[in-house]
Amino acid sequence: MKNENLFRPIKIGNIEIKNRIVMAPMALCDAHPPGYPSEQTKAVFAARAKGGTGLIIMGGTLSTKLGWDTCGGHNFRVDIPGTIGAMSEVAERVHAFGAKCFSSLMQCLGRQGTSRHTGVQPVSCTAEAYVTADEDMPEGMKFPGGLRGEMPRELTIAEIEALENEGASSALRVVAAGFDGMEIPCHHGYLALSFLSPRINKRKDSYGGNLENRMRFILNSIRKTRDKVGPDFPIGVRLCAAEHVEGGLTCQELVEVAVILEKEGVDFIDLADGVYEKHRYISPEKDGTLLEHGEPQAFKKVLQIPVITPSIHDPDMAETAIKKGQTDMIAMGRQLLADPEWANKVKAGRVKEIVKCDRDNKCIMRFFFGLPVRCPLNPNLGRERFMPEYHQPPFTE
Repeated sequence: MKNENLFRPIKIGNIEIKNRIVMAPMALCDAHPPGYPSEQTKAVFAARAKGGTGLIIMGGTLSTKLGWDTCGGHNFRVDIPGTIGAMSEVAERVHAFGAKCFSSLMQCLGRQGTSRHTGVQPVSCTAEAYVTADEDMPEGMKFPGGLRGEMPRELTIAEIEALENEGASSALRVVAAGFDGMEIPCHHGYLALSFLSPRINKRKDSYGGNLENRMRFILNSIRKTRDKVGPDFPIGVRLCAAEHVEGGLTCQELVEVAVILEKEGVDFIDLADGVYEKHRYISPEKDGTLLEHGEPQAFKKVLQIPVITPSIHDPDMAETAIKKGQTDMIAMGRQLLADPEWANKVKAGRVKEIVKCDRDNKCIMRFFFGLPVRCPLNPNLGRERFMPEYHQPPFTE
C-alpha cells in the first residue's frame, strides 16, 4: 500500500483507532431543538465512517446550561439528560460503520457566544469583545466592515467553578452514551483559551495573572472530568497551536502548556490554529500550513501522547508527515464534507477520484448565518439521512 503509514492503527489511551484519519469537530447546524442530534447528524457521521475515516469527533456540543443559553441555538447539548438517547444513537451509527467516536465537549463558547438565541449575554473570563478585520478573514468569508462579536460580561469565580463542575458531570452522559473518548476545546479564542491567553485574560484573581493561574480553568476541567469518568476513558485537549495576534500566545508558550497537560494525564493533543481575530488561520487557504510553520513538529518533539494536525488534505503530504514523525494523525473538516470517501479512495489507490475541497468556505459562511452546512462540490451533504447506505445496518454475527 502506497500510504501504509496513514493506515496503520494507533492507540489513544486504551482505544485503538484503525487508521490515522480524523474527522475534525465541527458544528454543522443539523441539531434538533433543543440541542438533540438529528437523523441527519447520525447519517452525516455514518457517511464519513463508512468512507473509511478512523475517528469521528463530534463537535459543537455544549456541556453546561450557561453554554447552551449563550450559543446560537443550533449546537448539541449534554447538560440535560434528555439528549442522551439520541447521543447514544450517534455513537452506535459510527460504530456500525467501523469507526471510533469521540465528543468535543465545550462548557461555553466564551467571547464567540451570542444573546440572539435566549437573550442571555455571552460570558468570558474578561469583558472584552473580539473584532476581526476584513483582511483577516479567508477568501469567501468577507463581511463588510469585518466581523465583530458581542460584548461578554466577566464571569464570577462562583460561575467559573460551576462551569467546571457541570461540564465534568455532563461528561458522564457521553460515557453512558457509548462514546469512545472526548476532548475539551481550548482553541480559536473559546472560553478555555481566553483564560489561557494573557492578551485576553485581564483578571486579578486566582484565574488570572501568571501561567499557573491562567491554566487553572483547563486543569480544573480536566481533573474534575477525570474524577467523574474514571482513569480509562480517553480525555484530550483541542489546543491552539498559536494565536498569531500581537501579545497572544506563541507556539513555544503553547508547547509548554501541552507538556503540563500531558503530565496531568491528558491522552492526546488535537491541534487547531489561530483565533477569531485571525480567522484566516482557522480556515487556511492552502494545504499543510501548520506543518509549513513547524508547529506540530514542535509539539511532537516534547510529547509522548498522540498529536493530531488539521487541514492536511493531500494524501502524500499526510503520509509523509506521519512517516517523518511530524504528527501522529491528520484531521480534516471541509475536505471530508466535500468527499466522505476520501479515506477509502486513498487506501484503494483512487486518489484521482477524490473530490477536492476548493476552500471557498461556502460551508462556513452558511454556519455564520445559522444555516445547515452545505457544499457546492457535494450535493449529497445534508441529504445523507435519505440515503439507505447510511442507515443503521442490521446486526450480524
